[in-house]
Amino acid sequence: MSIVSRFLAYTDSRLWTCAGFICAARLEVTMRRDEKISQAEALTRREFIAGAVLLGAAGTALHLEAALPVVGIDHVNIHVPDVQRSADFYIKLSGVEVSRAPNAKAQTANPAAPSGVLWFIRLGRSNLAISPLPAGEGPGLDHFSFGITGFNGEAVKSQLAGLNQQWPDSPSNNLWLKDPVGRVIQLNAPGDPSRVPGAGVGAVLVEPVGGVTRQPAFQATRITLLTMAVRQLEPSATYYRNLLGAQNEQPQKGRFRVGESEFVLGPASAGDYFRIGVAGFDPAAAVTKLKSLGVKANVTRDKSAVSFRDLDGIQVQIGGDSATTPSSQRIRIGAG
Repeated sequence: MSIVSRFLAYTDSRLWTCAGFICAARLEVTMRRDEKISQAEALTRREFIAGAVLLGAAGTALHLEAALPVVGIDHVNIHVPDVQRSADFYIKLSGVEVSRAPNAKAQTANPAAPSGVLWFIRLGRSNLAISPLPAGEGPGLDHFSFGITGFNGEAVKSQLAGLNQQWPDSPSNNLWLKDPVGRVIQLNAPGDPSRVPGAGVGAVLVEPVGGVTRQPAFQATRITLLTMAVRQLEPSATYYRNLLGAQNEQPQKGRFRVGESEFVLGPASAGDYFRIGVAGFDPAAAVTKLKSLGVKANVTRDKSAVSFRDLDGIQVQIGGDSATTPSSQRIRIGAG
């Protein structure tokens, strides 16, 4: 019998995902205390450590191979009944760089989505896309995208087995998945800040009227948090562990670190929402600014953000960005 086989037999396969000498050291203590193992079945100290190291290395390799190198939330796409009205609101909110595709068919969560005008608002290192509302649906989240380091669509496809890939014949620079509750996920390379947002569907920059510099209410840095409401946590949590890597799940089940942002599976009662990180965030000032835009905002319980509904009732938050805030001034990110 091989060292690995004897190791598994001895440990009953319970702790094989431990890594390297830490695993070996911990299990050696167990081995010394276990008086029920006969001399014939026992491993030598050298065999035990070798088995632990081999299995630890194998487990780590499999673990890393399964996780996609997500660097952040690349964009969120909302669909609304009046894209111009929604775009005007988000331009006032945080739109310094704005682009528009005059008559494009969006690659959206609904394959039957109508062609029409698409708007794109740069939110620092992330983007917001606004597309027409498909027939029979209400305003809300259309899809969201994870930016993947070194993205190669053909190579990534081999890692998506069992993750419910959609529209496999779509261009390989974008891959699509559908999670257990039917939400559509886009996988693509991180947005290039030198390119016009939405350039892939023909969007061109929209200059402000009169050539004046836009002065939005907030200076966006990126989308820092995306929360998806689920009725049953475990099926979705298992799905995203396989997609994002179990090592990126935080102690709170269903909460994942994606680059410098967070992706959270929240209770159905909380609804879906995304958080825009902004420079110099101040809760009281944010509430006042949002009031001037015609929306009522409330400060979250942990004071890390303010929450409001846009003109179409879509829930949004404005909050700080821990990646751009001195450590002495950081507030814990919460789903609030």
